[in-house]
Amino acid sequence: MLMYNIWALFSGIQGAINYLVAQNYGSGTMRVGNQRMQIALMASLGISILVFFSSFVFPHMILKWMGANETILTLGTTYLQVRMIAFVLTIFNIAFFAYMRAIGDTSTPMIISLLVDFSVVAFTYVFCYGQFGFPKLGLQGAAWSMVAAEGVAFLLNLLVYYGVLNKSHMTRKWVPIDWSEVRLLMSESIKLSIAELSNSLGMLVFTSCITRLGTAAIAANEIALNILSFGYMPSNGFGAASTIGIGQEIGKGQPQEAKRFGLVTAYLGMGFMILVSIALFLFALPITKLYTTDYEVYSRTLSLIYIVAFMQLFSGATVIFGGGLRGVGDTTFLSRASLVFNWILFIPGTLLHTQVYDLGQVGAWAALCSMNVITGVANYWRYHKFKWSSAKSKTINIHIPARTDV
Repeated sequence: MLMYNIWALFSGIQGAINYLVAQNYGSGTMRVGNQRMQIALMASLGISILVFFSSFVFPHMILKWMGANETILTLGTTYLQVRMIAFVLTIFNIAFFAYMRAIGDTSTPMIISLLVDFSVVAFTYVFCYGQFGFPKLGLQGAAWSMVAAEGVAFLLNLLVYYGVLNKSHMTRKWVPIDWSEVRLLMSESIKLSIAELSNSLGMLVFTSCITRLGTAAIAANEIALNILSFGYMPSNGFGAASTIGIGQEIGKGQPQEAKRFGLVTAYLGMGFMILVSIALFLFALPITKLYTTDYEVYSRTLSLIYIVAFMQLFSGATVIFGGGLRGVGDTTFLSRASLVFNWILFIPGTLLHTQVYDLGQVGAWAALCSMNVITGVANYWRYHKFKWSSAKSKTINIHIPARTDV
Protein backbone atom coordinates (compact mmCIF):
# COMPACT_ATOMS: atom_id res chain seq x y z
CA MET A 1 0.00 0.00 0.00
CA LEU A 2 2.87 2.35 0.74
CA MET A 3 4.48 1.63 -2.62
CA TYR A 4 1.11 2.23 -4.29
CA ASN A 5 1.03 5.72 -2.73
CA ILE A 6 4.56 6.47 -3.85
CA TRP A 7 3.66 5.30 -7.36
CA ALA A 8 0.47 7.39 -7.33
CA LEU A 9 2.42 10.52 -6.38
CA PHE A 10 4.34 10.35 -9.66
CA SER A 11 1.95 8.34 -11.84
CA GLY A 12 0.69 11.39 -13.71
CA ILE A 13 3.67 11.33 -16.07
CA GLN A 14 2.74 7.85 -17.22
CA GLY A 15 -0.91 8.82 -17.73
CA ALA A 16 -0.04 12.02 -19.57
CA ILE A 17 2.41 10.30 -21.94
CA ASN A 18 -0.11 7.53 -22.55
CA TYR A 19 -2.85 9.73 -23.95
CA LEU A 20 -0.80 12.65 -25.36
CA VAL A 21 1.51 10.41 -27.41
CA ALA A 22 -1.50 8.33 -28.50
CA GLN A 23 -2.99 11.54 -29.92
CA ASN A 24 0.34 12.33 -31.61
CA TYR A 25 0.45 8.84 -33.09
CA GLY A 26 -3.07 9.21 -34.44
CA SER A 27 -2.32 12.61 -35.99
CA GLY A 28 1.08 11.58 -37.38
CA THR A 29 3.01 14.10 -35.25
CA MET A 30 5.39 11.69 -33.58
CA ARG A 31 8.18 14.23 -33.49
CA VAL A 32 6.08 16.10 -30.93
CA GLY A 33 5.37 12.78 -29.21
CA ASN A 34 9.10 12.08 -28.95
CA GLN A 35 9.66 15.54 -27.53
CA ARG A 36 7.04 14.85 -24.88
CA MET A 37 8.73 11.56 -24.08
CA GLN A 38 12.09 13.34 -23.70
CA ILE A 39 10.49 15.72 -21.20
CA ALA A 40 8.96 12.77 -19.35
CA LEU A 41 12.30 10.98 -19.11
CA MET A 42 14.04 14.10 -17.78
CA ALA A 43 11.26 14.54 -15.21
CA SER A 44 11.63 10.85 -14.30
CA LEU A 45 15.35 11.38 -13.70
CA GLY A 46 14.63 14.22 -11.27
CA ILE A 47 11.97 12.18 -9.47
CA SER A 48 14.24 9.13 -9.24
CA ILE A 49 16.97 11.20 -7.54
CA LEU A 50 14.39 12.54 -5.07
CA VAL A 51 13.05 9.05 -4.30
CA PHE A 52 16.54 7.60 -3.88
CA PHE A 53 17.56 10.12 -1.21
CA SER A 54 14.12 9.92 0.43
CA SER A 55 14.59 6.18 0.89
CA PHE A 56 17.20 6.92 3.58
CA VAL A 57 14.96 9.31 5.52
CA PHE A 58 11.25 8.50 5.47
CA PRO A 59 10.54 4.70 5.68
CA HIS A 60 10.66 4.39 9.48
CA MET A 61 8.64 7.59 9.92
CA ILE A 62 5.92 6.45 7.49
CA LEU A 63 5.56 2.96 9.02
CA LYS A 64 5.35 4.42 12.53
CA TRP A 65 2.64 6.86 11.40
CA MET A 66 0.66 3.93 10.00
CA GLY A 67 0.60 2.29 13.44
CA ALA A 68 3.05 -0.53 12.69
CA ASN A 69 4.21 -2.55 15.69
CA GLU A 70 7.86 -2.94 16.68
CA THR A 71 8.33 -6.14 14.68
CA ILE A 72 7.05 -4.54 11.49
CA LEU A 73 9.09 -1.39 12.17
CA THR A 74 12.27 -3.43 12.57
CA LEU A 75 11.76 -5.60 9.49
CA GLY A 76 9.77 -3.16 7.40
CA THR A 77 12.02 -0.11 7.53
CA THR A 78 14.93 -1.71 5.72
CA TYR A 79 12.55 -3.55 3.39
CA LEU A 80 10.80 -0.29 2.41
CA GLN A 81 14.16 1.42 1.85
CA VAL A 82 15.18 -1.22 -0.70
CA ARG A 83 11.72 -1.21 -2.33
CA MET A 84 12.03 2.55 -2.84
CA ILE A 85 15.37 1.99 -4.55
CA ALA A 86 13.62 -0.47 -6.87
CA PHE A 87 11.02 2.23 -7.55
CA VAL A 88 13.78 4.45 -8.95
CA LEU A 89 13.88 2.03 -11.90
CA THR A 90 10.09 1.60 -11.92
CA ILE A 91 9.66 5.31 -12.66
CA PHE A 92 11.47 4.92 -15.97
CA ASN A 93 9.85 1.59 -16.80
CA ILE A 94 6.29 2.90 -16.53
CA ALA A 95 7.20 5.84 -18.79
CA PHE A 96 8.61 3.48 -21.44
CA PHE A 97 5.53 1.27 -21.16
CA ALA A 98 3.24 4.28 -21.57
CA TYR A 99 5.02 5.32 -24.78
CA MET A 100 4.89 1.82 -26.29
CA ARG A 101 1.21 1.41 -25.50
CA ALA A 102 0.46 4.86 -26.91
CA ILE A 103 1.77 3.83 -30.32
CA GLY A 104 -0.27 0.63 -30.22
CA ASP A 105 2.51 -1.72 -29.11
CA THR A 106 0.85 -3.46 -26.17
CA SER A 107 2.65 -6.78 -26.75
CA THR A 108 6.15 -5.58 -25.79
CA PRO A 109 5.14 -4.18 -22.36
CA MET A 110 3.19 -7.39 -21.73
CA ILE A 111 6.18 -9.60 -22.57
CA ILE A 112 8.56 -7.50 -20.47
CA SER A 113 6.09 -7.53 -17.57
CA LEU A 114 5.84 -11.32 -17.75
CA LEU A 115 9.63 -11.56 -17.73
CA VAL A 116 9.70 -9.26 -14.69
CA ASP A 117 7.16 -11.45 -12.89
CA PHE A 118 9.24 -14.54 -13.61
CA SER A 119 12.40 -12.71 -12.51
CA VAL A 120 10.80 -11.63 -9.23
CA VAL A 121 9.93 -15.25 -8.39
CA ALA A 122 13.37 -16.52 -9.39
CA PHE A 123 15.35 -13.77 -7.65
CA THR A 124 13.21 -14.03 -4.50
CA TYR A 125 13.93 -17.75 -4.28
CA VAL A 126 17.65 -17.19 -4.80
CA PHE A 127 18.08 -14.16 -2.50
CA CYS A 128 15.68 -15.13 0.30
CA TYR A 129 16.92 -18.69 0.71
CA GLY A 130 20.55 -18.23 -0.30
CA GLN A 131 20.63 -20.47 -3.36
CA PHE A 132 23.51 -20.90 -5.86
CA GLY A 133 26.10 -19.39 -3.54
CA PHE A 134 24.17 -16.21 -2.70
CA PRO A 135 23.84 -15.21 0.98
CA LYS A 136 20.53 -16.00 2.71
CA LEU A 137 18.86 -12.58 3.03
CA GLY A 138 15.40 -13.57 4.25
CA LEU A 139 12.77 -10.84 3.93
CA GLN A 140 15.30 -8.36 2.54
CA GLY A 141 16.00 -10.80 -0.26
CA ALA A 142 12.44 -10.23 -1.46
CA ALA A 143 13.10 -6.49 -1.61
CA TRP A 144 16.37 -6.92 -3.52
CA SER A 145 14.62 -9.27 -5.93
CA MET A 146 12.42 -6.31 -6.92
CA VAL A 147 15.52 -4.22 -7.59
CA ALA A 148 16.98 -6.96 -9.78
CA ALA A 149 13.72 -7.57 -11.65
CA GLU A 150 13.11 -3.85 -12.29
CA GLY A 151 16.72 -3.62 -13.48
CA VAL A 152 16.04 -6.36 -16.04
CA ALA A 153 12.95 -4.47 -17.21
CA PHE A 154 14.88 -1.21 -17.43
CA LEU A 155 17.59 -2.72 -19.64
CA LEU A 156 15.00 -4.32 -21.93
CA ASN A 157 13.07 -1.05 -22.19
CA LEU A 158 16.23 0.83 -23.14
CA LEU A 159 16.92 -1.76 -25.85
CA VAL A 160 13.39 -1.49 -27.25
CA TYR A 161 12.99 2.29 -27.05
CA TYR A 162 16.42 3.38 -28.28
CA GLY A 163 17.02 0.35 -30.48
CA VAL A 164 13.95 -1.25 -32.03
CA LEU A 165 11.68 1.81 -32.05
CA ASN A 166 14.39 4.10 -33.40
CA LYS A 167 13.95 2.52 -36.84
CA SER A 168 10.31 3.58 -37.11
CA HIS A 169 10.06 6.61 -34.82
CA MET A 170 13.63 8.01 -34.57
CA THR A 171 13.61 7.84 -30.78
CA ARG A 172 17.34 8.51 -30.54
CA LYS A 173 17.06 11.87 -32.29
CA TRP A 174 17.05 14.83 -29.91
CA VAL A 175 14.13 17.22 -30.36
CA PRO A 176 14.67 20.78 -29.02
CA ILE A 177 12.55 21.29 -25.92
CA ASP A 178 9.60 23.67 -26.20
CA TRP A 179 8.64 25.11 -22.81
CA SER A 180 4.98 25.23 -23.75
CA GLU A 181 5.14 21.45 -24.10
CA VAL A 182 6.85 21.20 -20.71
CA ARG A 183 4.02 23.21 -19.15
CA LEU A 184 1.39 21.07 -20.88
CA LEU A 185 2.97 17.78 -19.80
CA MET A 186 3.50 18.97 -16.23
CA SER A 187 -0.06 20.34 -16.01
CA GLU A 188 -1.59 17.08 -17.24
CA SER A 189 0.75 15.01 -15.06
CA ILE A 190 -0.19 16.97 -11.94
CA LYS A 191 -3.93 16.58 -12.58
CA LEU A 192 -3.60 12.85 -13.17
CA SER A 193 -1.31 12.47 -10.14
CA ILE A 194 -3.88 14.28 -7.99
CA ALA A 195 -6.51 11.79 -9.10
CA GLU A 196 -4.33 8.75 -8.35
CA LEU A 197 -2.92 10.21 -5.14
CA SER A 198 -6.41 10.94 -3.81
CA ASN A 199 -7.31 7.30 -4.42
CA SER A 200 -4.11 5.99 -2.88
CA LEU A 201 -4.28 8.23 0.20
CA GLY A 202 -7.85 7.09 0.70
CA MET A 203 -6.65 3.49 0.62
CA LEU A 204 -3.79 4.38 2.97
CA VAL A 205 -6.23 5.72 5.57
CA PHE A 206 -8.42 2.68 4.93
CA THR A 207 -5.48 0.31 5.54
CA SER A 208 -4.32 2.24 8.60
CA CYS A 209 -7.76 1.94 10.20
CA ILE A 210 -7.86 -1.81 9.57
CA THR A 211 -4.27 -2.24 10.81
CA ARG A 212 -5.49 -1.16 14.24
CA LEU A 213 -8.19 -3.88 14.32
CA GLY A 214 -5.80 -6.78 14.89
CA THR A 215 -3.95 -9.52 13.02
CA ALA A 216 -7.02 -11.44 11.82
CA ALA A 217 -8.56 -8.26 10.40
CA ILE A 218 -5.32 -7.41 8.60
CA ALA A 219 -5.11 -10.90 7.10
CA ALA A 220 -8.76 -10.85 5.97
CA ASN A 221 -8.29 -7.40 4.47
CA GLU A 222 -5.20 -8.46 2.51
CA ILE A 223 -7.01 -11.52 1.13
CA ALA A 224 -10.03 -9.43 0.09
CA LEU A 225 -7.82 -6.83 -1.60
CA ASN A 226 -5.97 -9.59 -3.44
CA ILE A 227 -9.26 -11.06 -4.67
CA LEU A 228 -10.47 -7.58 -5.65
CA SER A 229 -7.38 -7.24 -7.85
CA PHE A 230 -8.54 -10.20 -9.97
CA GLY A 231 -11.31 -7.97 -11.25
CA TYR A 232 -9.51 -4.65 -10.97
CA MET A 233 -6.47 -5.60 -13.02
CA PRO A 234 -8.42 -6.81 -16.10
CA SER A 235 -10.64 -3.72 -15.93
CA ASN A 236 -7.44 -1.66 -15.73
CA GLY A 237 -6.41 -3.33 -19.00
CA PHE A 238 -9.73 -2.41 -20.62
CA GLY A 239 -9.31 1.14 -19.29
CA ALA A 240 -5.81 1.40 -20.78
CA ALA A 241 -7.09 0.08 -24.12
CA SER A 242 -9.82 2.73 -24.03
CA THR A 243 -7.27 5.48 -23.36
CA ILE A 244 -5.05 4.39 -26.25
CA GLY A 245 -7.82 3.78 -28.78
CA ILE A 246 -9.68 6.99 -27.99
CA GLY A 247 -6.46 9.00 -27.98
CA GLN A 248 -5.47 7.71 -31.41
CA GLU A 249 -8.94 8.36 -32.88
CA ILE A 250 -8.94 11.89 -31.44
CA GLY A 251 -5.53 12.40 -33.04
CA LYS A 252 -7.00 11.34 -36.39
CA GLY A 253 -9.76 13.93 -35.98
CA GLN A 254 -12.52 11.32 -35.58
CA PRO A 255 -14.19 12.06 -32.20
CA GLN A 256 -17.34 10.03 -32.87
CA GLU A 257 -15.23 6.97 -33.73
CA ALA A 258 -13.36 7.62 -30.50
CA LYS A 259 -16.61 7.61 -28.52
CA ARG A 260 -17.75 4.37 -30.17
CA PHE A 261 -14.39 2.71 -29.49
CA GLY A 262 -14.69 3.59 -25.81
CA LEU A 263 -18.24 2.26 -25.57
CA VAL A 264 -17.34 -1.06 -27.19
CA THR A 265 -14.40 -1.40 -24.80
CA ALA A 266 -16.67 -0.58 -21.87
CA TYR A 267 -19.27 -3.17 -22.89
CA LEU A 268 -16.60 -5.87 -23.18
CA GLY A 269 -15.04 -4.91 -19.87
CA MET A 270 -18.33 -4.70 -18.00
CA GLY A 271 -19.39 -8.08 -19.38
CA PHE A 272 -16.19 -9.56 -17.99
CA MET A 273 -16.79 -7.91 -14.60
CA ILE A 274 -20.27 -9.41 -14.39
CA LEU A 275 -18.79 -12.89 -14.83
CA VAL A 276 -16.22 -12.20 -12.10
CA SER A 277 -18.94 -10.98 -9.72
CA ILE A 278 -21.09 -14.07 -10.29
CA ALA A 279 -18.11 -16.36 -9.71
CA LEU A 280 -17.27 -14.60 -6.43
CA PHE A 281 -20.84 -14.87 -5.16
CA LEU A 282 -21.08 -18.56 -6.00
CA PHE A 283 -17.63 -19.69 -4.83
CA ALA A 284 -16.84 -17.26 -2.01
CA LEU A 285 -16.00 -19.94 0.58
CA PRO A 286 -13.79 -22.18 -1.62
CA ILE A 287 -11.94 -19.10 -2.89
CA THR A 288 -11.34 -17.90 0.67
CA LYS A 289 -10.02 -21.30 1.76
CA LEU A 290 -7.44 -21.18 -1.03
CA TYR A 291 -5.75 -18.46 1.02
CA THR A 292 -6.17 -19.72 4.58
CA THR A 293 -7.60 -22.52 6.73
CA ASP A 294 -7.72 -20.32 9.83
CA TYR A 295 -11.40 -20.12 10.83
CA GLU A 296 -11.23 -16.61 12.30
CA VAL A 297 -9.55 -15.24 9.19
CA TYR A 298 -11.73 -16.90 6.54
CA SER A 299 -14.95 -16.15 8.44
CA ARG A 300 -13.99 -12.47 8.46
CA THR A 301 -13.00 -12.65 4.81
CA LEU A 302 -16.31 -14.11 3.59
CA SER A 303 -18.35 -10.98 4.29
CA LEU A 304 -15.70 -8.89 2.54
CA ILE A 305 -15.80 -11.09 -0.57
CA TYR A 306 -19.54 -10.54 -0.94
CA ILE A 307 -18.90 -6.78 -0.81
CA VAL A 308 -16.14 -7.22 -3.40
CA ALA A 309 -18.48 -9.16 -5.67
CA PHE A 310 -21.07 -6.38 -5.52
CA MET A 311 -18.62 -3.54 -6.17
CA GLN A 312 -16.71 -5.21 -9.04
CA LEU A 313 -19.09 -3.85 -11.67
CA PHE A 314 -18.85 -0.30 -10.34
CA SER A 315 -15.07 -0.39 -9.91
CA GLY A 316 -14.88 -1.63 -13.50
CA ALA A 317 -17.02 1.31 -14.66
CA THR A 318 -14.79 3.67 -12.71
CA VAL A 319 -11.61 2.41 -14.36
CA ILE A 320 -12.89 1.84 -17.91
CA PHE A 321 -14.87 5.05 -18.36
CA GLY A 322 -12.08 6.89 -16.54
CA GLY A 323 -9.64 5.51 -19.13
CA GLY A 324 -11.88 6.82 -21.88
CA LEU A 325 -11.98 10.27 -20.31
CA ARG A 326 -8.18 10.25 -20.09
CA GLY A 327 -7.95 9.40 -23.78
CA VAL A 328 -9.99 12.46 -24.73
CA GLY A 329 -8.01 14.63 -22.31
CA ASP A 330 -10.74 15.28 -19.73
CA THR A 331 -8.22 15.15 -16.89
CA THR A 332 -9.68 18.10 -14.97
CA PHE A 333 -12.93 16.22 -14.27
CA LEU A 334 -11.03 13.10 -13.18
CA SER A 335 -8.85 15.00 -10.70
CA ARG A 336 -11.76 16.97 -9.23
CA ALA A 337 -14.01 13.92 -8.94
CA SER A 338 -11.27 11.92 -7.23
CA LEU A 339 -10.61 14.71 -4.74
CA VAL A 340 -14.27 15.14 -3.87
CA PHE A 341 -15.25 11.49 -3.62
CA ASN A 342 -12.20 10.45 -1.60
CA TRP A 343 -11.93 13.37 0.82
CA ILE A 344 -15.63 14.04 1.33
CA LEU A 345 -17.03 10.50 1.11
CA PHE A 346 -14.49 7.67 1.41
CA ILE A 347 -11.98 8.91 4.00
CA PRO A 348 -14.56 10.45 6.40
CA GLY A 349 -16.79 7.39 5.93
CA THR A 350 -13.94 5.00 6.78
CA LEU A 351 -12.97 6.96 9.89
CA LEU A 352 -16.60 7.27 10.99
CA HIS A 353 -17.36 3.56 10.57
CA THR A 354 -14.19 2.31 12.27
CA GLN A 355 -13.35 4.96 14.88
CA VAL A 356 -16.78 6.30 15.91
CA TYR A 357 -19.38 3.58 15.31
CA ASP A 358 -17.00 0.63 15.73
CA LEU A 359 -18.29 -1.24 12.68
CA GLY A 360 -14.87 -2.80 12.08
CA GLN A 361 -13.55 -3.83 8.70
CA VAL A 362 -17.03 -4.39 7.26
CA GLY A 363 -17.78 -0.72 7.94
CA ALA A 364 -14.53 0.29 6.24
CA TRP A 365 -15.35 -1.86 3.21
CA ALA A 366 -18.88 -0.41 3.08
CA ALA A 367 -17.29 3.05 2.76
CA LEU A 368 -14.99 1.75 -0.01
CA CYS A 369 -17.97 0.19 -1.81
CA SER A 370 -19.99 3.44 -1.59
CA MET A 371 -17.12 5.43 -3.09
CA ASN A 372 -16.74 2.96 -5.97
CA VAL A 373 -20.46 3.02 -6.77
CA ILE A 374 -20.65 6.82 -6.87
CA THR A 375 -17.39 7.20 -8.85
CA GLY A 376 -18.44 4.57 -11.39
CA VAL A 377 -21.80 6.28 -11.95
CA ALA A 378 -20.12 9.71 -12.17
CA ASN A 379 -17.57 8.56 -14.78
CA TYR A 380 -20.33 6.89 -16.82
CA TRP A 381 -22.42 10.09 -16.70
CA ARG A 382 -19.48 12.29 -17.66
CA TYR A 383 -18.55 10.05 -20.59
CA HIS A 384 -22.05 10.25 -22.07
CA LYS A 385 -22.45 13.99 -21.42
CA PHE A 386 -19.03 14.91 -22.83
CA LYS A 387 -19.12 17.12 -25.96
CA TRP A 388 -17.50 14.61 -28.28
CA SER A 389 -18.16 16.65 -31.42
CA SER A 390 -15.72 19.33 -30.26
CA ALA A 391 -13.03 16.93 -28.97
CA LYS A 392 -9.56 17.45 -30.45
CA SER A 393 -5.89 16.77 -29.77
CA LYS A 394 -4.01 18.82 -27.21
CA THR A 395 -1.45 20.36 -29.54
CA ILE A 396 0.66 23.35 -28.57
CA ASN A 397 3.89 23.05 -30.56
CA ILE A 398 3.03 24.27 -34.07
CA HIS A 399 6.45 24.82 -35.61
CA ILE A 400 7.66 21.21 -35.52
CA PRO A 401 7.12 19.41 -38.85
CA ALA A 402 4.11 17.10 -38.74
CA ARG A 403 5.09 13.76 -40.22
CA THR A 404 8.60 12.60 -39.44
CA ASP A 405 7.73 8.96 -38.78
CA VAL A 406 7.43 8.04 -42.49
